[in-house]
Amino acid sequence: MRRMILALTLVLVAAACGGDEGETTAPSQFPTGSVRSWFDALEANDIAGALELTYERSMLVIVGAENDLPSSDLAALLRRGATPESAEAYLADFATALRERYSSSLADVAVDGFSQIGDSFAAVTVTGDGQATIITRRNEDGVWQIDLVGTLGPALIGQVRSLLDNAEDDEDGATIRQTFEMEIIPSLEAVTAHDPANLTLASELRVLKSELGL
Repeated sequence: MRRMILALTLVLVAAACGGDEGETTAPSQFPTGSVRSWFDALEANDIAGALELTYERSMLVIVGAENDLPSSDLAALLRRGATPESAEAYLADFATALRERYSSSLADVAVDGFSQIGDSFAAVTVTGDGQATIITRRNEDGVWQIDLVGTLGPALIGQVRSLLDNAEDDEDGATIRQTFEMEIIPSLEAVTAHDPANLTLASELRVLKSELGL
């Protein structure tokens, strides 16, 4: 898979912090615990551990956006999920990009706090060589996972939108549209709720929802 562009590795924003720091909290309890464990796993090359803390459907859409996958390939990926080998290869590249983004160890990146966004999302503020926001999402088991669409979507919104624009009126297109409606729109809505000053993202979100009839 194509290496992630370093400038898009994290979306740097000025974020208000809230909630408990919880850097040693179990991932199932607080968003900060998941982010701390995720950074530590990536630093230790524990890619399988990092994958457990990554929201898969969101990751698949980012893979599709970064690699400009045709609709048939993206729909097949969404239906079957990523193989463990391909998912781990992607996150291994992600870890390499993160290490190049930060001059210090990923284990030294500070997890500062979080702001709750509804019941299912939270924005976690981290500080390394600058401040960044990681969007997390609570899965069906109550575990907070890193949502890559929420985290990288504002920087990749053009590529993400093209996945929907290119979807045909067929079974593959239906799979893509359903994923956008159920998975991607909620992630982007969480980002705009957290960062209402991002007018570009808000405008793109309105277009996406209009295309989906929402």
